[in-house]
Amino acid sequence: MAGQTGLESLRARAGGLPRGLQRHIEAVAAEARRLARLHGVDEERAELAAWGHDIARAARPKELLRLARDLGLKPSEIEEAAPILLHGPIAARLLAGDHGVEDEEVLAAVRWHSTGRAGMSALEKVLFVADKVEPRKSAPRPDLQEARHLADTDLDAAMLRLLDLQLQEAVQQGWPLHPDTVTARNEPILARQRRG
Repeated sequence: MAGQTGLESLRARAGGLPRGLQRHIEAVAAEARRLARLHGVDEERAELAAWGHDIARAARPKELLRLARDLGLKPSEIEEAAPILLHGPIAARLLAGDHGVEDEEVLAAVRWHSTGRAGMSALEKVLFVADKVEPRKSAPRPDLQEARHLADTDLDAAMLRLLDLQLQEAVQQGWPLHPDTVTARNEPILARQRRG
């Protein structure tokens, strides 16, 4: 019951966001359901996470920092420098506090949908990938189309490709890398090396 109520309230909240962001959230919800179906992940939970993932995305940097502190988060030095990285952790707190979402895995998917992290569940990976490869985002970019095709059969390969793209963009733009992104990228590489 709480999941359905949460979904309805999140759809209503998304209706108050800028139109482009609304369209992105709708596209991510559809993509998350598609990927969940392909990988044996609960589609309703994936959709719930998708509807909630960007509810704080439209906030300006100073507002994100204020919201983070008001919600009991302690922004890191990197998040202080790039407050946009806080929109996932803020959204997770808002889902729990304002929308009655109690599913810890859904909240984790929302929290780390931008940065990734080591030890992600299949649901977390579904949202991370869906956010980056939904058709409106990936259509003009062959590198994202490649990741989308990889995701059809191998979420881990898609994750690694997307994390590599994030790394390349950060280097090109001179941005700091979030430590969670680094550990998310290193995890499958180290696992492959251990296997031999």
